[in-house]
Amino acid sequence: MSKDQYNEIPDASTLVGYLAGTLTAEEKQLVEKWANSSAFNQQLLQRMAFIYNARLIQQKLKYTDPHTAFNHLEQRMRGRRRLRIIKRVSIAAAILIGLFGLGTLFITPNPKATSPTLVTVSAQNHAQTKLALPDGSQVFLSAGSSISYPASMDQKRQVTLHGKGYFSIVPNAKTPFQVKVGDGSMYINVLGTAFSVEENRESQTLQATLISGSIELTFPEKKIKKRLKPAEKAIYTTKDNNLSVTTVNTDRALDWLHNRLVFRKTPMKEVLNRISTFYDVDIDVADRSVEQGTFTGTFENKPLQQVLDYITLASKMTYSFEHATPTTRTKPLIKITKQR
Repeated sequence: MSKDQYNEIPDASTLVGYLAGTLTAEEKQLVEKWANSSAFNQQLLQRMAFIYNARLIQQKLKYTDPHTAFNHLEQRMRGRRRLRIIKRVSIAAAILIGLFGLGTLFITPNPKATSPTLVTVSAQNHAQTKLALPDGSQVFLSAGSSISYPASMDQKRQVTLHGKGYFSIVPNAKTPFQVKVGDGSMYINVLGTAFSVEENRESQTLQATLISGSIELTFPEKKIKKRLKPAEKAIYTTKDNNLSVTTVNTDRALDWLHNRLVFRKTPMKEVLNRISTFYDVDIDVADRSVEQGTFTGTFENKPLQQVLDYITLASKMTYSFEHATPTTRTKPLIKITKQR
């Protein structure tokens, strides 16, 4: 990158203003033109977005010593050419320390300057991710899930969710909030409320559970709309376009949010499937007879081995554990067999 290109970089306050949605239309166009000019600029804006879209980190900013934190960052990046740019935004870069465990983030600049930059956050396997959207709404992503949203939400508040997430939406009657679930088989229109959403590819279902407030579900394939009341759960089967609505215990609906596994006379096959997803492991059932029957139990913040030991005592199964290896598999393998 040339010296002239370095001089074109917006100052820290401008970049922060862009991510916060406080710039004028002309100022936003200048920032997006700069971001689209190189992959390096995109990466820098990506880091800035990661900072200012995490509300908890924002609140800690005033307690952070930027000079001390930047010295740590400089030691890690000494000798890299990008250091000259990051020094231009050292106050912001200071709070990058410790952020990388929150999830993976990508920036997709739109070639049209009038359209906002798209931000995608992906939760790592077996790790939830909490983030604040540009409008102040809160999102919790389940492990392995992802969300895409515009870096600025002053004109449009639409996000796309893949996987499972919990939303607490800031009310804004002038700019309603919308969630596109998966490939768009279901849309959720929101004014201000709390709800849980899940795209389950294995069961080919889309689920939405309303905790408080009101949401309206739209199904393009069925050309219908359905408004939910608190404690109602909608299950839409994409294979046959079937929609059902039931009343649920909202505490149970948010068990995943609190790292709880709760089973109430749950079929053993479903128990093993949920354990596989929850702990991000592969499960191989050698004898299908162990999937017969049901299981009841609650586990909160328990290690996998303890959960399996307890289920073993209450059922006719036993298990063996194989660690993941670079050459054979990416996940640990649990082999389930019948007790002799």
